[in-house]
Amino acid sequence: MKTYGKSRSTLASPEQVWSVWSNPDNWNRWNTGIRACVMNGPLVSGATAKMETAHGSSHEVRFEDVQPPRGFTMSMTGPPLCTFTFICEITPDGGGSTIAQRIAIQGPLGFLFGALMGAKMAEHFVPVLDGLAAESESRS
Repeated sequence: MKTYGKSRSTLASPEQVWSVWSNPDNWNRWNTGIRACVMNGPLVSGATAKMETAHGSSHEVRFEDVQPPRGFTMSMTGPPLCTFTFICEITPDGGGSTIAQRIAIQGPLGFLFGALMGAKMAEHFVPVLDGLAAESESRS
């Protein structure tokens, strides 16, 4: 499975990053691409949420592989015959962390939409990770 993504270092510990990233209801505080995200319960594998983007589109999302304080995946429908899976990872790095977000575009047309959109979507992860790092560092 091909993925497209970005990573960056932060001075925040994995636990500090997790406290921010594991609260989707507050993602709009530091992720300018999200207007709102409302969880249907706690963030555990199998949890669902409704997410509204800054552009006004609405998506039902499902969380899997939730592993505090290391990360999770989040899936939603994408373009025709595709599913977007976002892989969100936190890795200890010296006194801080490396945070990463990748996307896998899967399904019968995943190869096509991945080639067309994958790298461009990954560029949008740069400000997301910057916002996550800033919010996490502010909690130290």
